[in-house]
Amino acid sequence: MPTAIQIAIESPQLMSVPMSRVLYEDREDHLFRRRVRPTQVKVGRCTAIQLVCLTALGLASCSIGAASGIPTARDVTVRTARPTPRDTIPLERLKRLASKGASAAYSPDRVISPTMPIAIRRKHPEGSSYHEGRSYTFLIHSMKFAGVARLDNGRLVLVGTGWLKNPVKDERAVFVTHSDDEAESWSQPRIIHWGQEPPEPVHLGNNRLVLIPRDDLGFTSFSEDGGQTWDEKIPFPLLSDGSNRQTYRHGTLLVEGQSITGVFYVQGQLRDGWSAHSLLRRSRDGGRTWGEERWLPPEWLTSEGAVTRARDGALVVALRTAQASGLPSYSDHWRRITMARSLDEGRTWTDHQVHFQYGKVHSRLLTLSSGDILLTYAVRMGELDGEIYHGIEAVLSRDHGKTWDWDRRFILFRWAMHQSMHSPQSIELADGRIMTLFGYHYDAKWNDGTLNAAGYPMGITSVVIWTPYPEGK
Repeated sequence: MPTAIQIAIESPQLMSVPMSRVLYEDREDHLFRRRVRPTQVKVGRCTAIQLVCLTALGLASCSIGAASGIPTARDVTVRTARPTPRDTIPLERLKRLASKGASAAYSPDRVISPTMPIAIRRKHPEGSSYHEGRSYTFLIHSMKFAGVARLDNGRLVLVGTGWLKNPVKDERAVFVTHSDDEAESWSQPRIIHWGQEPPEPVHLGNNRLVLIPRDDLGFTSFSEDGGQTWDEKIPFPLLSDGSNRQTYRHGTLLVEGQSITGVFYVQGQLRDGWSAHSLLRRSRDGGRTWGEERWLPPEWLTSEGAVTRARDGALVVALRTAQASGLPSYSDHWRRITMARSLDEGRTWTDHQVHFQYGKVHSRLLTLSSGDILLTYAVRMGELDGEIYHGIEAVLSRDHGKTWDWDRRFILFRWAMHQSMHSPQSIELADGRIMTLFGYHYDAKWNDGTLNAAGYPMGITSVVIWTPYPEGK
């Protein structure tokens, strides 16, 4: 009679199984009558004889412990019903969601991780409360500077950057992806530009989009088909006052038809140690030219910022601001937030307020369908229960930006490793929930010095989906 190994080797459609699972010890085996060693065998379709032989091998291996002289414990449990956790995710769904590799890495075909519950903390004078949100992370290498625009047909178009090519040098690409199911899933990314620029998509109606620079001179490019194709890249216009100065921005743009209004800044004369000067720039032709400009009050000591239109007609701005007098300025992380309103398109301003002392940057404003205004911002140095933390926060104004409900603000996300929380953006979903998109970083400095290469810190981009009205409007 042929041996089990002979039968297995001769069987078709083979798969690898470690022999050490079947027999581990060098010894005389009563089936083989020869010495065998742990090795790789091939096992394919099994006949009844094969199954008998392989079963015998397994039984033989079970006697190893007893033969070794090491005592074996016995299970003397009296079987009774006892509480136990329940696994309720259907197996087929679990197989789609979970990693199948020993490394625990997700398939390269996935764009985002599975969605997971996340606790949203809401501050309150009588004690914080919590409600559940949902969160996932993009599985795109060192993804940063993500921005989203919604088309008229409901599609969400995301433009971001990633380290997608050179394994040792941070050669970044700009890519586009889209969602047709309210940010539940995203299409496979398509690279549209190689370079360090981090442009932001802006919707101009129908399927028209324009890319506007963010944090650098960058370029402008237009799409007439929802981001599938893009026109040539053209330089963003310089300041129109004849000085040919470069302007920079980072924050919400206000789009009203073909009119785009944004907060920009230039570097200029020092005052109280602050060199940035904020101004409003407006395009009347969908971002091709930017001829209308107005400086914001220089005594505010501000730079980049966000702008939205309140339901009462006011322009509302949120601006990055110099830290409080007497505090150090180790870096631009030590900044705070200025809020103000204008009822005459920026000629005069009211309700000027400065919030926090340090550590709050990258403000974004969103006027909700309810009429409330949502401010989302990055917390590079925040405070929770007397302890420092880094994260993403949001707060509502229910009176068109005149006051903000700071005592009931939301803590959406926390990250301990690196304080450079980055570029949050909130959009309102069809059901009234909020999708907040933001970046943060992996950066472990405790090493022998060889890991501080180009590309570090590594970018991570995540989403939190949550409600600003956990107790109803």
